[in-house]
Amino acid sequence: MTEKIAKEPVLTLPLILLAISHAVTDLSQGALPVLLPFLKTAFNLTYAQVGIIVMAQNVTSSVIQPAFGYVADRLSLPWLIPAGVLLSGIGVAVTGLVGSYSTLLAIVIITGLGVSAFHPQGSKSAHFVSASSRRGQSMSVFSVGGNFGMALGTIFMGLLLTFPGGMGNTIWFLLPAGVTALLVWLNLPRVSPPPAAAAAGKKDQPRAPLPVFLLTVLLAFILVRTTIQAGLTTFIPLYYVNYLGGSPVYAGYLLSAFMMAGVVGTFVGGTLSDKFGRKTLIVGSMLISWPLLALFQFTSGFVTVVLAAVTGFTLIASFSPLLVLAQEIMPGYEAMAAGLTIGFSIGLGGIGVTVLGYVADHFGVPSVFSVISVLPAGTIALAMLLPGGWFRRDNAPAS
Repeated sequence: MTEKIAKEPVLTLPLILLAISHAVTDLSQGALPVLLPFLKTAFNLTYAQVGIIVMAQNVTSSVIQPAFGYVADRLSLPWLIPAGVLLSGIGVAVTGLVGSYSTLLAIVIITGLGVSAFHPQGSKSAHFVSASSRRGQSMSVFSVGGNFGMALGTIFMGLLLTFPGGMGNTIWFLLPAGVTALLVWLNLPRVSPPPAAAAAGKKDQPRAPLPVFLLTVLLAFILVRTTIQAGLTTFIPLYYVNYLGGSPVYAGYLLSAFMMAGVVGTFVGGTLSDKFGRKTLIVGSMLISWPLLALFQFTSGFVTVVLAAVTGFTLIASFSPLLVLAQEIMPGYEAMAAGLTIGFSIGLGGIGVTVLGYVADHFGVPSVFSVISVLPAGTIALAMLLPGGWFRRDNAPAS
């Protein structure tokens, strides 16, 4: 059995389909930041109102994910995967067509619900179609789909905004969502098979008590780390377009460099965590990112593009190890673990962006980057409390 698992390819059809559906679902997550400067101008918004849009997206797409995860751990809901893909695509498709700020917020909430429905079930499915010895690498493939989708969303939205029709071109987001949802639906039994015990007709084993302290530390870490990431993706375009008066195209390059490098970082981080341990990768990611975050206000031109790419690679490299670590310390709660780590605490990070919006309104946009540059100190302190050894593969805590 061990030899069979070792020879089993990582890129199986179910995992590939899950990664593609993750990418298409998260197109909306990457598209909105590029659209924000245009929405700010169209509706004459304050920075705080822009922050509310981001918070609405993050809260509805993330905070309620544990509820979906709780249900998905107890019921068979594989249809949430294609349904989430389709709903998120419909939401972002009509975002550029709305005529009022209140309607815009309602559409953002609808989009977020699609994202929230997809992630717990999708992550749970990715966990169970993966070999246990390579879950870091397999989850990195699934996560790369999401990060690639966010990065592609920035590029796709940026291109659409340059075509005749402007914001009305968001309707084209319906195409990838519809095609992908249909493809996943036709392959649903393979994409989301039942757990082995259920397939064999066995009763579920009693679930171990939740490790409350470790889970709290992990969620606090993700909250702060997500505030950093969401703060950068939100305020990089606003800083270079609205504050410095730069080109929206240049701001799009910066955001795309950040997100595309994050795609590579996600795969590298998840793969190396199988070899060196989740904790090693998580702490190392933040240690390297810390000095990079302090440089954004002091660079320009191509140097800033390079800086954005390197920062995205190092910061987002911790994503897959965090998700797998949560699932390892919560056996029997795999969907809920995903809902908490890539959902609940990330949604709370949207509240952090709202606070950053308040800082920008009262102290100027550059002050946002000053605040972001000191946040890694808190994440490093929290990461030191996480379970696992240094430079070894025994990631899961002892039972």
